[in-house]
Amino acid sequence: LLAELDGLIGLERVKREIHRQVAVLRVEKLRVDAGLKAPTMTRHLVFTGNPGTGKTTVARLVGGIYQALELLSEGHLVEVDRSELVAGYLGQTATKTAEVVASAAGGVLFIDEAYGLNGDQYGLEAVNTLVKEMEDNRNDLVVIVAGYPTPMMEFIAQNPGLASRFKTIIEFADYADEELLAIIRSLAGKADYDITD
Repeated sequence: LLAELDGLIGLERVKREIHRQVAVLRVEKLRVDAGLKAPTMTRHLVFTGNPGTGKTTVARLVGGIYQALELLSEGHLVEVDRSELVAGYLGQTATKTAEVVASAAGGVLFIDEAYGLNGDQYGLEAVNTLVKEMEDNRNDLVVIVAGYPTPMMEFIAQNPGLASRFKTIIEFADYADEELLAIIRSLAGKADYDITD
């Protein structure tokens, strides 16, 4: 899975940070297995960047990598946005959010454009429920929130519970022209197409 990550075109900063996370978590697990004290590490991540920069692809790989490290029992990815967390009436949102988190237990809950939960009482209810569920499932759930950089920082800052759980921010840079060319050549090659100049 790390080789698959490394095989992605571009994303050098992202690859370095995921490798660093894996190394730290591996050492933490070794310490626990040896009966040594280990600091409680938060495994939840913030992915910032424009659409189409590989955030969902990397989130899926993170689930598999964490499962291989025995940090998650299943490693699957559940991808949602505001519409899958917020219900039509107050009180229903907590139930809906808890059900989504339950479906992601053992894997990764990927919340795209998480800042869509800012600004109203329904979103606040979803965030409060999410914070509680993250605590209740902290040993077998990773939450990755993603979106544009500035709104994501505002989202994390809105709730102290979020700020304490999302310590690692990984920035997904836009692809350079040559990286975009390499991506289209790769996609074409996998589909048995030849691209002319």
